[in-house]
Amino acid sequence: MIEALLMTVALSGKPELPEYRGAHYTPKAEKFLECVAARESGWPRKGAARADGPYGSGLFQMVKSTSRVYALKAGYPEWAEQRAAEWPPYVQTEVAYVLLNPYPKKKGLEGKHHWSTDHTFAVLGKRGKSC
Repeated sequence: MIEALLMTVALSGKPELPEYRGAHYTPKAEKFLECVAARESGWPRKGAARADGPYGSGLFQMVKSTSRVYALKAGYPEWAEQRAAEWPPYVQTEVAYVLLNPYPKKKGLEGKHHWSTDHTFAVLGKRGKSC
Protein backbone atom coordinates (compact mmCIF):
# COMPACT_ATOMS: atom_id res chain seq x y z
CA MET A 1 0.00 0.00 0.00
CA ILE A 2 2.82 2.44 0.87
CA GLU A 3 4.50 1.66 -2.45
CA ALA A 4 1.25 2.39 -4.31
CA LEU A 5 0.88 5.72 -2.50
CA LEU A 6 4.47 6.68 -3.31
CA MET A 7 3.96 5.69 -6.95
CA THR A 8 0.79 7.82 -7.08
CA VAL A 9 2.70 10.79 -5.68
CA ALA A 10 5.56 10.26 -8.13
CA LEU A 11 3.23 10.08 -11.13
CA SER A 12 0.69 12.76 -10.25
CA GLY A 13 2.76 15.13 -8.17
CA LYS A 14 0.27 15.01 -5.30
CA PRO A 15 -0.61 12.29 -2.82
CA GLU A 16 -4.11 10.91 -2.82
CA LEU A 17 -6.30 9.65 -0.05
CA PRO A 18 -6.67 5.87 0.04
CA GLU A 19 -8.82 5.03 -2.95
CA TYR A 20 -12.54 4.51 -2.48
CA ARG A 21 -14.97 4.17 -5.39
CA GLY A 22 -17.96 2.59 -3.68
CA ALA A 23 -21.60 3.68 -3.69
CA HIS A 24 -20.91 6.79 -1.58
CA TYR A 25 -18.18 8.13 -3.89
CA THR A 26 -18.57 11.26 -5.99
CA PRO A 27 -15.82 13.47 -7.45
CA LYS A 28 -17.25 16.36 -5.42
CA ALA A 29 -16.98 14.30 -2.23
CA GLU A 30 -13.40 13.31 -3.07
CA LYS A 31 -12.34 16.94 -3.48
CA PHE A 32 -14.11 17.93 -0.26
CA LEU A 33 -12.57 15.10 1.78
CA GLU A 34 -9.07 15.89 0.49
CA CYS A 35 -9.56 19.44 1.78
CA VAL A 36 -10.93 18.20 5.11
CA ALA A 37 -8.03 15.76 5.63
CA ALA A 38 -5.49 18.51 4.89
CA ARG A 39 -7.20 20.92 7.26
CA GLU A 40 -8.00 18.49 10.07
CA SER A 41 -4.93 16.24 10.28
CA GLY A 42 -2.30 17.95 8.15
CA TRP A 43 -2.57 15.27 5.45
CA PRO A 44 -0.50 14.37 3.42
CA ARG A 45 2.20 14.65 6.09
CA LYS A 46 3.52 11.38 7.44
CA GLY A 47 1.46 10.10 10.35
CA ALA A 48 -1.65 12.13 9.53
CA ALA A 49 -3.84 9.02 9.69
CA ARG A 50 -2.67 8.51 13.29
CA ALA A 51 -3.48 12.09 14.37
CA ASP A 52 -5.31 11.83 17.67
CA GLY A 53 -6.53 14.75 19.73
CA PRO A 54 -9.06 15.45 22.45
CA TYR A 55 -11.77 16.43 19.95
CA GLY A 56 -11.15 14.13 17.01
CA SER A 57 -9.11 11.31 15.61
CA GLY A 58 -7.63 10.12 12.31
CA LEU A 59 -7.35 11.76 8.90
CA PHE A 60 -10.73 13.43 9.20
CA GLN A 61 -10.67 14.08 12.98
CA MET A 62 -13.90 12.22 13.66
CA VAL A 63 -15.24 12.28 17.21
CA LYS A 64 -15.71 8.86 18.81
CA SER A 65 -19.51 8.87 18.88
CA THR A 66 -19.74 9.80 15.19
CA SER A 67 -17.00 7.43 14.05
CA ARG A 68 -18.65 4.54 15.90
CA VAL A 69 -22.05 5.07 14.22
CA TYR A 70 -20.59 5.45 10.73
CA ALA A 71 -18.11 2.57 11.09
CA LEU A 72 -21.14 0.36 11.70
CA LYS A 73 -23.02 1.88 8.73
CA ALA A 74 -19.98 1.34 6.50
CA GLY A 75 -19.80 -2.33 7.51
CA TYR A 76 -16.81 -2.19 9.87
CA PRO A 77 -18.17 -3.36 13.25
CA GLU A 78 -14.70 -4.62 14.18
CA TRP A 79 -13.43 -1.00 14.25
CA ALA A 80 -16.48 0.69 15.79
CA GLU A 81 -15.23 0.66 19.38
CA GLN A 82 -11.79 2.07 18.55
CA ARG A 83 -10.81 5.66 17.84
CA ALA A 84 -10.41 6.44 14.13
CA ALA A 85 -6.64 6.97 14.51
CA GLU A 86 -6.36 3.24 15.22
CA TRP A 87 -8.14 2.28 11.97
CA PRO A 88 -6.32 1.55 8.71
CA PRO A 89 -6.36 4.61 6.41
CA TYR A 90 -8.65 2.87 3.88
CA VAL A 91 -11.27 2.32 6.62
CA GLN A 92 -11.02 5.98 7.70
CA THR A 93 -11.54 7.07 4.11
CA GLU A 94 -14.51 4.81 3.42
CA VAL A 95 -16.20 5.78 6.69
CA ALA A 96 -15.68 9.47 5.82
CA TYR A 97 -17.42 8.93 2.45
CA VAL A 98 -20.34 7.20 4.17
CA LEU A 99 -20.52 10.02 6.72
CA LEU A 100 -20.40 12.67 3.99
CA ASN A 101 -22.86 10.94 1.63
CA PRO A 102 -25.07 8.75 3.81
CA TYR A 103 -27.71 8.52 1.06
CA PRO A 104 -25.68 7.85 -2.09
CA LYS A 105 -28.63 8.04 -4.48
CA LYS A 106 -29.29 11.67 -3.45
CA LYS A 107 -27.28 14.59 -4.79
CA GLY A 108 -25.12 16.71 -2.55
CA LEU A 109 -22.96 16.31 0.52
CA GLU A 110 -25.52 15.88 3.30
CA GLY A 111 -22.88 15.12 5.94
CA LYS A 112 -20.82 18.23 5.20
CA HIS A 113 -21.96 19.85 8.46
CA HIS A 114 -19.78 17.41 10.42
CA TRP A 115 -16.74 19.41 9.29
CA SER A 116 -18.21 22.90 9.65
CA THR A 117 -15.86 25.59 10.96
CA ASP A 118 -18.67 27.64 12.52
CA HIS A 119 -17.53 26.66 16.03
CA THR A 120 -14.07 28.16 15.46
CA PHE A 121 -15.49 31.68 15.56
CA ALA A 122 -16.67 31.21 19.14
CA VAL A 123 -13.36 29.65 20.22
CA LEU A 124 -10.81 31.62 18.19
CA GLY A 125 -12.72 34.74 17.25
CA LYS A 126 -12.30 33.95 13.53
CA ARG A 127 -13.62 31.46 11.02
CA GLY A 128 -11.54 28.43 10.16
CA LYS A 129 -10.66 27.41 6.62
CA SER A 130 -13.80 26.25 4.90
CA CYS A 131 -13.74 23.39 2.45
